[in-house]
Amino acid sequence: MNGVEKVAILFRVLGTDFAKPMSDQMRPEEVSRVGEAMVRFEQSPPAKDTVQAVLEDFRTLMTDGGVFANVNETLNEIFAAKFGETKGQKILEEVRVNAQVESPFKGLQGVPFADLGRILAEEHPQVQAAVLANIGPTLAAGVLGVMDPDSRASMLKRIATMKPPPPRVLRDIADMFIEKTSKLPRFQDADSDGPDPSIKTAADILNAADGETGDGLLERIEVDTPELVESIRETMFTFNDLTAVDKLSMQKILGGIDTKLLALSLKSCSAEVSESIFSAVSQRTKDMIIEEKELLGAVPLTEVQEAQKEIMTTIRGLIESGELTINAGGAGAQLVE
Repeated sequence: MNGVEKVAILFRVLGTDFAKPMSDQMRPEEVSRVGEAMVRFEQSPPAKDTVQAVLEDFRTLMTDGGVFANVNETLNEIFAAKFGETKGQKILEEVRVNAQVESPFKGLQGVPFADLGRILAEEHPQVQAAVLANIGPTLAAGVLGVMDPDSRASMLKRIATMKPPPPRVLRDIADMFIEKTSKLPRFQDADSDGPDPSIKTAADILNAADGETGDGLLERIEVDTPELVESIRETMFTFNDLTAVDKLSMQKILGGIDTKLLALSLKSCSAEVSESIFSAVSQRTKDMIIEEKELLGAVPLTEVQEAQKEIMTTIRGLIESGELTINAGGAGAQLVE
């Protein structure tokens, strides 16, 4: 924590009587920086132990959670005392805008990638780039992932070469998109490494349906949107779902997978998945897989993900050929004759 942030904590905890004489000894730009820090703390309060380290005497006040509940009164009085009523309000407004630029699109977190991509498509490419450049890498990657390849490449190039919009313009754009998405559902765990929540919802519905109904639905929409169907199929049964596969089915799956590929896929997975796989092989095979895994050393995550994807392709081939069936909800798998 830097000196400005420490002063911001002192100003808020000790109030106007302390802040006024302190701010009189500071340069205007210093007062503005402290004000920005106070606004940021209002949005993301510092950790309790951080505040306690700065001001131990106010342990009880911080524990009650009221330290940064409302900074408006203190900020107004500080800026009015330093710059005058009218000028102080104007400067404080700019301080608030500048402070909020760090996360003006926070309200978009959790919006399904496909929905946000659809809304963005209605805007000028420059506006699209401004949004994607400021919503955070995880959400931006998810939205780019639902774009067609040409649009995706063009947008990334625009993001890399654009000049940052003025803070107030960015704030206005953020407010517009937050309003446009206000009625859309939010998903807590939406991220670019997992499936789009909307696709996950469709996959869950199909998992709960009987096989004939599910296959019929997928066949009908595959005619127009084969890529969408592929995404849904991939989401219906994932690498983590291997924990629910019974021993005989797992042995059938593993029979067609190279041990080196399997070892690579296990470099990044849950202990439950590893245990499910190891329980279906002999001790000798288990030892061999573990040895292969250790010999690999550190490997790029992308290589591990590709290995897992290749294994899932093999499994889906078994499912499509009728040699393997998945129970509703991905709750397990069974071999069929």
